[in-house]
Amino acid sequence: MIEVLAFLGLLGWLILTVLEWLRSLSAFPAILVASVLCPLIVARDYFGLIQNWRLSGLGTHRDPIPPERFYWSIQRLRLRRRILFFAPCSVLAWLNAISLPASMDTALPSLVGWLNAAAGTLALARATSSTILFFNASQWFDTMRPTVVGILRYAMYRLSDNYEYLGQKRTNPEREEVY
Repeated sequence: MIEVLAFLGLLGWLILTVLEWLRSLSAFPAILVASVLCPLIVARDYFGLIQNWRLSGLGTHRDPIPPERFYWSIQRLRLRRRILFFAPCSVLAWLNAISLPASMDTALPSLVGWLNAAAGTLALARATSSTILFFNASQWFDTMRPTVVGILRYAMYRLSDNYEYLGQKRTNPEREEVY
């Protein structure tokens, strides 16, 4: 019990230290605005991607039907490209927003910093929604994908001898009765 309290104390101290450091940055107002807007943009983009890329069965508890299976091989590559494009764009835009003070001034460097913060927020939201969709859709089509998830599930299976970690569906014994 003491170990858990020490771990939570260390984690709380680490979070407070990071928040104090963020507060000392001149781009802190832009970070606050991004922390409010980013989840909203992620949710809108995620559901838009589901509809536009014909993955509408993702939210239901059914197996993927053949058209969704046919589309997934192409869409997986598109999602990876999208993630690999927007993630570095987000990092670069936020580095620019921090180096050019996106503060509450109306000076030109501050306005450029705000534009960089807006670009960083949009790119971060696109990268996040694409990553979430990639993991959810990959596990919907194959519960052992992506590979990291499969390795973790296999390790948990080995450690616990529990069939549920491999994502296998247990059949209902009442349905298996032969009449």
